[in-house]
Amino acid sequence: MSYAADLPTAPEFSQASGTPQSAPAQAVHWTRKPWFINALAVAILLVVWQYLYSVNERVPSIDEVVSFLGVELGGGSHGGVSRGEFWGPLSISLQRYVIGLAIGVPVGGLLGLLIGGSRRFRSVLNDTVLVLLVLPSVVWAFAASLWFGIGSTAPVVAVVLTAVPFMAVNLSSGIRGLDPGLALMSDAFRVPRLRRATHLLVGGALSNAVTGVRLAFMTSWNSLLIVEWFGTASGVGWRAKHWYDAQRFEGFVAWILLFVVFITLLDWLVLRRLEHRSTRWQQQPTLTFAEGEVT
Repeated sequence: MSYAADLPTAPEFSQASGTPQSAPAQAVHWTRKPWFINALAVAILLVVWQYLYSVNERVPSIDEVVSFLGVELGGGSHGGVSRGEFWGPLSISLQRYVIGLAIGVPVGGLLGLLIGGSRRFRSVLNDTVLVLLVLPSVVWAFAASLWFGIGSTAPVVAVVLTAVPFMAVNLSSGIRGLDPGLALMSDAFRVPRLRRATHLLVGGALSNAVTGVRLAFMTSWNSLLIVEWFGTASGVGWRAKHWYDAQRFEGFVAWILLFVVFITLLDWLVLRRLEHRSTRWQQQPTLTFAEGEVT
């Protein structure tokens, strides 16, 4: 009797390199691809929405919300003296959003560098920044409205206060996660300080920094809208509140939908790609110790 059929077959070897050739990777089934999963989630959401509309008369239908959005975008009449407004409130909110992030992200990055690179700053600032991080966005929204009243200052301050701790905590975590052996090797090979900072520090903490930027962008948008709801007379959040107070729930839902669409597109088209690129860049060696580069 032959037992050859029961024995495992040996892997095939490449004639050029002598290394075993791996079996071809199985193609991912289309039902597991991200586009299908996202489409399925949207379909489920629409089905649930339609069901809620059928059992609760106060829930607007999908057609009513889409029709209302068309009037808002086109500037048509909602009946009476109310007319559609979209680009004006959106431009005001985006201006506040960009100004707040332009201040909050660099300040948070500086705090992250100090906390991650210095024990003294860490002992003084680390716990404070962590406390700021766990506070919800609504706290900053109410605090900024209380401090600065109705106007454009409160939304910008709320965005800054929300972005700073996310940026600081993530960047400091990335710096503290660097391999100490690389720093010792840099000293041993006398790598210039500028090259060490740009390659060792940035290469090790870039992924965490981009994660901090992503979280700062997403959470700051929520803070901005809450402040505009309670403490301003313009902007996207104020426009949603306007229709809520007018008992036009299709308008309220339409603007909430716009909030979600904006932050989702920003995350998919910009933030996720930036995070992916930073991770790929981090996996490649950026600091070498070639003889010609030692000073």
